[in-house]
Amino acid sequence: MPQSKRGVPFSGKRKKEQLQAKRQQKNQQNLQGSTSKKSDTHSQIKTDTETGIVLNLDTVSIHEQKKDLRNKYVLKFQTETKEELEKRKKESFEPVIPQPDNDLERGCDEFFPESISFPKRPSWEPNDDESAFDAKENRYFFEYCKSAIESTSFFDLNLETWRQLWRVTEKADILFVIVDIRFASVHFPPALYRYIVNELEKKMILVLNKIDLVPSSVVAAWKDYFSSEFPGISVVYFTSLPAYNLANPTASRMKGAKIRGSIKMAAEGALRVYQECEKIVEGKVDLSTWKELIMQQLKSDFVEELKSIVSLEPESPQTQRKELYSDRILTIGAIGHPNVGKSSVLNALTGRKVVSVSKTPGHTKHFQTVNLTNTVKLLDCPGLVFPSKAPKNLQVLAGCYPISQLREPYSAIRFMAEHINIPSRLHLIHQSNEIEWSPYDICDAWAVKCGFRTRKGGKSDVYRAANKLLRAHLGGALGLYLRPPNYTSEQAHAHPICEDASPELATR
Repeated sequence: MPQSKRGVPFSGKRKKEQLQAKRQQKNQQNLQGSTSKKSDTHSQIKTDTETGIVLNLDTVSIHEQKKDLRNKYVLKFQTETKEELEKRKKESFEPVIPQPDNDLERGCDEFFPESISFPKRPSWEPNDDESAFDAKENRYFFEYCKSAIESTSFFDLNLETWRQLWRVTEKADILFVIVDIRFASVHFPPALYRYIVNELEKKMILVLNKIDLVPSSVVAAWKDYFSSEFPGISVVYFTSLPAYNLANPTASRMKGAKIRGSIKMAAEGALRVYQECEKIVEGKVDLSTWKELIMQQLKSDFVEELKSIVSLEPESPQTQRKELYSDRILTIGAIGHPNVGKSSVLNALTGRKVVSVSKTPGHTKHFQTVNLTNTVKLLDCPGLVFPSKAPKNLQVLAGCYPISQLREPYSAIRFMAEHINIPSRLHLIHQSNEIEWSPYDICDAWAVKCGFRTRKGGKSDVYRAANKLLRAHLGGALGLYLRPPNYTSEQAHAHPICEDASPELATR
């Protein structure tokens, strides 16, 4: 009886090729396994998969795996090439050249030229059912990203997150756009302003958050800038950190000390927001209960956690023009880039913790409704990054790009070092005893000072040191912030702080 032929053992290389072939076959089956009504969209995506555009499979997989709620609203960005990463890593060894202060004067038009818009929801046709409209949204979003990805910097490629933005703008009567004042022009898309004010004909309130991290003159200058450049917009200040946390911010934040917020300070910002809403509503909605809640918080010294008033809205694909103040209820929508402090603002408006807070960009994962009072409702949209021309290093420093996903941190360190004397501020010692500092030298010296070592070889863990520097910057330790255009030249005519600014800010 003939013996059966023995199997030939696979090499590691052949096993890897086999797994890649199986993965590609599975992806093709997923694309082909949808309904016939979506075949046009999937055929486009399948064709462009071969061109290497990153968003294609991500968009479809997020759509078809709706049961995986953990990944449904995660931030998704296009992938950088190895050549780009290697080029920037080599540049990290080049010396830092200090830049003048006016290099930090950046207006919105530099990052958001008029040619750049953002994905808007397709119109709902009477003959569209849910499946057909879903396919229309997928097709439109894919085509938009395909055309915009070559001409813009990193922006969110997750269709599900953009759907949350569409729902919030449709349902809300007033839209809050919340920005971190340190990078206000990076966080404020003028296209969103034009869409809300001109197309939807709704009111917008711009919340300048984290004003405790910049000088009072910069706060007032940014308010003047937005008020003059964007007519009809209401601008308010906000912070939850009192002045005693700012006595020695660099030392405390670099050591990882927890910066405690003040409910009373946050309530002051909430009161300004309430006053602006009261002007807009003009008595059409009773806001007295909301005012009472805020006044109680101004008198109290503690915060009560209450999560039962938070609910998740069901999906609704149809686009509708909502009547303002329907049922005499004010609906407020909150929009913002990741890490601008949107959740902290919403907690202040309610006077209690209803939204969890984190320094991680994109921490808010889904659309939430917060019933503030019987007549006021808040809609919390997940943070998402709008298309722009902002370079990646600024997106990292502005908190838009997650540091945990950062493969090359040194270009962001370079921008900081060009405008801040980091070695002097952190008392670093050059490991090569040279005069000039490169981004890599700064991270190397910081790794030595912090005792960061790699497990293999015991060398300085430079990447970990760079990571810590960037996180310290996001916490406000290093004092880097942008200014509005012409700020330096106008300092001869010093800005008086506005009357509604917080007492703590005015006494800095």
